Amino acid sequence: MKNLLQFFLCLIIVLKTSGADEVFYHRVGERAVLTSPGLPQQYYVSWFFERGPEIEIADVSYFGRKHVNPVSGEIWTSRLSISTNSLIINNMQEENFGTIVCKVKDGTNLYTTVKFHLIKVMVSMEEQRPFLIPGHRLSLNCNAETKRKHSVYWIKPTGNKASPIQGSVTKKAESQDNGKWECVVKDSGKENKFKFFVSVVDFSSASKYVYTSTNLPLSIPFWITPKEFVQKILSNVETIEWLFTPKTSSNQQTLFSFSSKDGQLKQEDTARELSYKNFTDGGNFSLHRNLARVEDRGTYNCSITFKNGYVLSRSLVVDVLEITPSPGTELISGHHLNLSCSTGGPLETGVTVKWVPPDTSSLAKADFLSSHLIITRVGTEDSGKWRCDLRRNTTTLTSAVITLKIDPILTVWMIVTICAAGIILILLLILAFILFRRRQRKMRQLRHRLCKCKNPKPKGFYKA
Repeated sequence: MKNLLQFFLCLIIVLKTSGADEVFYHRVGERAVLTSPGLPQQYYVSWFFERGPEIEIADVSYFGRKHVNPVSGEIWTSRLSISTNSLIINNMQEENFGTIVCKVKDGTNLYTTVKFHLIKVMVSMEEQRPFLIPGHRLSLNCNAETKRKHSVYWIKPTGNKASPIQGSVTKKAESQDNGKWECVVKDSGKENKFKFFVSVVDFSSASKYVYTSTNLPLSIPFWITPKEFVQKILSNVETIEWLFTPKTSSNQQTLFSFSSKDGQLKQEDTARELSYKNFTDGGNFSLHRNLARVEDRGTYNCSITFKNGYVLSRSLVVDVLEITPSPGTELISGHHLNLSCSTGGPLETGVTVKWVPPDTSSLAKADFLSSHLIITRVGTEDSGKWRCDLRRNTTTLTSAVITLKIDPILTVWMIVTICAAGIILILLLILAFILFRRRQRKMRQLRHRLCKCKNPKPKGFYKA
């Protein structure tokens, strides 16, 4: 029994003085945080670098000492930070990788020892370039400098696992390869992830839908990322085309075209009056007009054909919102009015219509969420601006506006007044006519008298 008790005491001492090894995978330039185990009341902690002769690089104690050993050299003194139970290595370099030992004493007795294995991971791309042209070779490599049993694999920007080749990915670059790749080093069930950004020339990932209205400008955004691409490798481009397919037709029309052979950008369809900026400046391939039209509804496509045969293409659906009033915008109070707010077809899922009447309208506080609005009897208070919003949840995508003019209906008093005025006018005309006739009659009588005075019969003249 006594021997058994001694055995357990020895086992406790061994477990207490020999902590488990910990493994950390890092890249050059990263920050490593090493945390010592629980400390006794009167602790003395020493940190050693185990490469060749063991060098003490730092130590702390329960009476407040926090010390980085200047003898350890610039490779440690310029990068170490120390706290009660942590050692921090900032901006790790080649010479900082290896095994660091943490020894904890309780007074003069060894309390525990922990080894931290710092393993260097190298993540790289063959022929490192600021960006890749689609179709060019993409080769990624991830390697951990250790003989420990571990596995390495890559996760694509799409979130899928890359082909299971240990630490390497080699393929033709595609648009979906643009973005954050992750190298995953797995050791003893623990995963260590290292980000690596790959930049492949692509159109920016804006929404597929573009919303505007007949009250607003038309802007069709085609942007290339990275924007420096156009200026630096335009020589890799064969042709660029801007195409348009109307919403009401399947006939595709060419709006603009560019050929590297002559270096000229040609406007193929002048009737649409679309303008563009210099696309070699900042990768802006967008098209514009000051005011959108109903006939602008449809699908716009910008395609870039590279000399290696790869075609980079981006399509945008343009919806133009319009309010159609029936019978019109100028009405008499009491008339019936139909208002229709539409993009000319079904709306994208999750997109709704909301009407906003003028503040003076009796319908101002009502919620109208249908694209068609029927007002059985309009009033003068309905005059003003009616707005139709296209919304996704609480976000307004675009708005269209019309102005209604509602004149008041004629009242009985107004009718009596108009009739009385008409009668008075008729009486005045009759009176004027009578006076005119009298004047004519008097004038005839006067002329007759004058004639008699001028031609009297000779004296002594008798009729035979």
